[in-house]
Amino acid sequence: MTLNRRMFLGTGLATGAILSAPMVWGQAKPKVVVIGGGAGGATAARYLAKDSAGALDVTLVEANPIYTTCFFSNLYIGGFREFESLQHGYDKMAAGGVTVINDMATGVDRAAKTVTLAGGQVLPYDRLILSPGIDFKDGSVAGWSHETHAEVMPHAYKAGPQTQLLKAMVESMPQGGTFAMV
Repeated sequence: MTLNRRMFLGTGLATGAILSAPMVWGQAKPKVVVIGGGAGGATAARYLAKDSAGALDVTLVEANPIYTTCFFSNLYIGGFREFESLQHGYDKMAAGGVTVINDMATGVDRAAKTVTLAGGQVLPYDRLILSPGIDFKDGSVAGWSHETHAEVMPHAYKAGPQTQLLKAMVESMPQGGTFAMV
């Protein structure tokens, strides 16, 4: 079965829906909280707000006020784009009806349907989308630790300072030098 927006919101007529309880459309707008403002979370929040035409209260929780994308970062490393072209704020999303909260989600209470933020705020939700992105688990690669080796062998999986460091290292290579990029 394919999950679509109607099924996510509990308004689909398909039998055997994955979601057991449809949203109740009463006085208050149904609340959707999206944790993670990268490509996945931001896209979900944007289209839920846009396609619902204001019928949903969509909140995006993202710790960073600026998202730096890995998309097109090779063009930056190669000197074909400026670093700023990889950075995106959330102003347009907010103007499109999404409430953007720059804070870190620290807990989810599924029974109470709430998300707790590092700043102490508790957000109720009817539907929750978790899109936290990638991160490293130190010690998972034998002989490499983020703390010790990221400045010598930058990963650039999380765009930003690592991408800038990788570009600086490529630019400072001696003529004819060799490097591997995956």
